[in-house]
Amino acid sequence: MAAVLDRFGTATGPYIGDYNAEPTCAKFHLSDAFIRGIRGPMGSGKSVACVMEMVIRAHQQAPDRHGKRRTRWGAIRNTYGELKTTTMKTFSAWVPESIAPINRGEPMTARMILRLPDRTTVDMEVVFISCDKPADVGKLKSFDLTGLWINEASEIDQAILDMGTGRVGRYPEKKDCPFTWAGVIMDTNSMDDDHWWYGLAEGVDDAEEQAKIDELKKH
Repeated sequence: MAAVLDRFGTATGPYIGDYNAEPTCAKFHLSDAFIRGIRGPMGSGKSVACVMEMVIRAHQQAPDRHGKRRTRWGAIRNTYGELKTTTMKTFSAWVPESIAPINRGEPMTARMILRLPDRTTVDMEVVFISCDKPADVGKLKSFDLTGLWINEASEIDQAILDMGTGRVGRYPEKKDCPFTWAGVIMDTNSMDDDHWWYGLAEGVDDAEEQAKIDELKKH
């Protein structure tokens, strides 16, 4: 894991130093792809990898003229209950509230402000959003994000992914400091072969549908 952190110039701390990525997760961290996902069984560390990926990318973000490395992330789960009991629980286990206090209002947010040895400051905001049906895509329209984490993507409609790809890369604003990386990260258990994840990963037979997949990948 040290090589992953060193690549991004990450200042190690207790909440980072205890993280040891599994081989597949380490490959995930080393990729700069716009859309990345980890599929695996329960307990394989894929959700933790997504949390730590946000932390790593927040450290990687170039500082603005005030020395702040600013990022904003959306964290999506299919239901409000699971958002609180799984997504937020995993986040807080690896980025404790002593470092990133959680505001449980509406929307629920966490914010980590961390001074680094180079005298820059990591300023990472995470907005927790529940999206269990296509109509919930509207929840994303008001957010300008650096990146998006889709937790347990097998339970999320593709419309959420499609909208999410258009909301990332909007923060920080270019006039302040161009973002260093933007994109969508996802984790999931295995799914049926008619799920959109399978089509993105393996391709589909329908030419029109494959053209849509290719266009999404090109974006």
